[in-house]
Amino acid sequence: MVTSSALFGFALFSSPSRVRFRCSHSRPPRGRRTRVYALMIRNNSDAKNKRISCGDAKIVNDTLSKYPPKSHSTFDVIVVGNGPLGSAIGLHASVSSSGKKSVLILDCGSESLSSGSDDLGRIVRPLDAEGRDEWTRFNIDSIESFAKVQEESEIAFFEKKGSLSVGSDLFVSKPASLLRAKKIEHDILRGGEEICAKFAYLNRRTIPEEYVAVSDRVGGYVSPHKMRAAFNRLAVKKNDGRTVVCVQTAEEILWTDGDGGFVKVRTTDGNVYAAKEKVFVACGYYTQPLLHRSKIDMESLEDVKISKRTIILAKVSEEDAKGRFRDMPTIKYELPEDVRSKSAATDTSANAASDQSKNEAKSVYILPPIWYPGPVPSPGYYVKIGGGPNDFMTLSKAVMFDEKKSGNVQNEKEKTPIEQRKELDSVWEDHRKATYEDQKEDIESWMSSDGDPEIVPQLKTALLHVFPDVEFEAFETKACATTCTSNGSMKIEHYLDGKICAVTGCNGKAAGPAYAIAREVVANAKFVKHII
Repeated sequence: MVTSSALFGFALFSSPSRVRFRCSHSRPPRGRRTRVYALMIRNNSDAKNKRISCGDAKIVNDTLSKYPPKSHSTFDVIVVGNGPLGSAIGLHASVSSSGKKSVLILDCGSESLSSGSDDLGRIVRPLDAEGRDEWTRFNIDSIESFAKVQEESEIAFFEKKGSLSVGSDLFVSKPASLLRAKKIEHDILRGGEEICAKFAYLNRRTIPEEYVAVSDRVGGYVSPHKMRAAFNRLAVKKNDGRTVVCVQTAEEILWTDGDGGFVKVRTTDGNVYAAKEKVFVACGYYTQPLLHRSKIDMESLEDVKISKRTIILAKVSEEDAKGRFRDMPTIKYELPEDVRSKSAATDTSANAASDQSKNEAKSVYILPPIWYPGPVPSPGYYVKIGGGPNDFMTLSKAVMFDEKKSGNVQNEKEKTPIEQRKELDSVWEDHRKATYEDQKEDIESWMSSDGDPEIVPQLKTALLHVFPDVEFEAFETKACATTCTSNGSMKIEHYLDGKICAVTGCNGKAAGPAYAIAREVVANAKFVKHII
């Protein structure tokens, strides 16, 4: 049941709920200020068929092979995952300076596993929200490479709209200092009046006078589907057909001494492919379940957590999209304290060590209007908003609860994730198996939902705080997920004497700068050659 207080968002970013729904907002006649909200409770049994498609069916990846390679085929390199990061790794592996390599890229396909990058807009900007040097560098390097990639692939995927960060001086100071250090041209505006004078779609009534804004003209957003298609096309083109992109979902990674040292990947279709030199695993939040099923000891990844995220696509009129929002950049906005939830201190990320988690808990991101071709959401221009506290997906919650009840787990909050896991391992030998099997099911259930219904009205409140004069025509909600690390940096780990490289821990930032991240991953990879 959704109460009126939850519906209209009087509490911002409260604790998550299990009820799932899609929210629709009927537009009132022009001139009226009344906003009418209607809820449509969605039946989970058909959620997968009705989930927001984000136009992926309209974007054709012409490099996908119609038929997978024959089982037991051998390649130099296999890349598991064909999202922004996996496709970028596949491209750089295909043009590696260490020589021409045969490369197999495994794409899970639109009808199987869902992806956190199943969207038409992901931010890429030098203005990193936490002011972290590595993310700023990855973003700048990627943006500088986009023009050549788009020209050579003949696929445009980057919209240069600029970036804007608005908040307290403390909130924007680190990002601004890195822009200065990287010699990125930018503007600094102080006070709500000055900020709203330049960015007219913001409202002087709601922007605090003490706020500071930092803006650049370099950033923007990418279409993940188009970017993946561009990377795949170039990988095949530049590698003279030695690169194959096919729809196959990895089920397990196999390795034995009797296989000549080759690492093999078995797919859900029963096909087995061998890699002579390297297997890259870049399948987001499915990375840990896959490695565990493959019996790979991945203790170094056990501080990587999956955060359940909810986004809203808010429909605007074509007049607004091409009028007041025409020059709108991507926005990172610190919510004033009187707008934030009074219960924020009790959220699941309150004690997180990562500056990313702390920043997310008090801010939202907003993308300018993007055309979505339908059918879900219906054709139109949509402003995307997301953010708020990380809602971490706890592994094996039932087991941890039972152990706490019986007194076998003491002082859980004082232990690291690895220490907790080891303690549970000691009392239940099948704990790890159940943990990752449960996790895979939880992920698929979450990603086929419409997100958290308690977060939806809270994001609406934030959106109407930023744009109080905009009459949104409808709201569509969508589930998303990110992998977060305890220190805010990505995890790049090697297993089986360097034969496997796993890349995860995107912290919600890796889609846009995937090109530069992948280039560094491949450049630092030691390709292990075998002679038979």
